[in-house]
Amino acid sequence: MSMIGAVLFDLYETLITESGLRPTRASSLATVLGLDDEAYRVEWKKRRPSVVRGELSLVDALAGISRSLAGRADIAAIDGIRQRRIREKAAAFARVDADVAVLVAALADRGIRLGVVSNGFEEDLRGWWQCSLAPQFDCTVFSYVEGIAKPDPEMYLRAARRLGVDPNVAAYIGNGADNELLGAEQAGLRAGRAAWFVAQAPQAGTCAELTTSEDVLAFLRAG
Repeated sequence: MSMIGAVLFDLYETLITESGLRPTRASSLATVLGLDDEAYRVEWKKRRPSVVRGELSLVDALAGISRSLAGRADIAAIDGIRQRRIREKAAAFARVDADVAVLVAALADRGIRLGVVSNGFEEDLRGWWQCSLAPQFDCTVFSYVEGIAKPDPEMYLRAARRLGVDPNVAAYIGNGADNELLGAEQAGLRAGRAAWFVAQAPQAGTCAELTTSEDVLAFLRAG
């Protein structure tokens, strides 16, 4: 395993899961805001990438949509939506899967540098700092902070630089959403698909399927 000096993990549905929690989707807020659902979804789709990259706050995005479609914005209601999202997203961080915890501890014990690379709103990712896994990780690369998002190869390269390793001795493990595995490979990392929470790949690919801790360790040794 000495050939691999660092492992970068995706966050949602890789280190933590929202299975069974059903947080409110940002694309389904039209009724709460008193807006037409179809028109809202069109406007949200335009703004979502900017929220993910931190170029636009969730509050400003929802206020802009409200003003565009209704000529006014209920800031109190929008702030309530934001606070609810923070609470709902925090729930997943409080229930770490035991097998994932064992895997992370095993990698840390071997002296492997660990990083998290995740796309998400500021509201989505703030719960990470209270997660029991967080102290074992050496860096985070969050899209809303970085101003870029996966699958941009720069996301992975920034993590590698912060961990002090070359990309060719780093691995990336994620469930496959957002073409993240391809982005990791384009950055020069070995990529494996985390299949323990998401059994079916979000996109077709040829990366190794990793279902257990033993799969992950074998995948890293093969590097």
